[in-house]
Amino acid sequence: MVFKKCPGQDLSRKKISEVICNFPCLKCGAEVEFFFDDKVRNCPECGAKVEKSEARFLKDFGCAEWCGMAEECIGPEKYSELYKAKKESQKK
Repeated sequence: MVFKKCPGQDLSRKKISEVICNFPCLKCGAEVEFFFDDKVRNCPECGAKVEKSEARFLKDFGCAEWCGMAEECIGPEKYSELYKAKKESQKK
């Protein structure tokens, strides 16, 4: 079977809960919406920086964590973020 897009990164194949999630702001408690490829967002209420855990960030990218084509698939910038998160999670 030939795919036009990598099935692991094709958003049409994912549940909404796998694409969008909310985390509370540690400063004011407001909900901050994250898309699967976001690592850091600013709180819409107080502007504080809210960061997704490395474990959740890696989970959200699924196969890109281990696939040999990940850099080409998700692009060098996101791949760099993913690689950094992977190294950080391995330290813990």
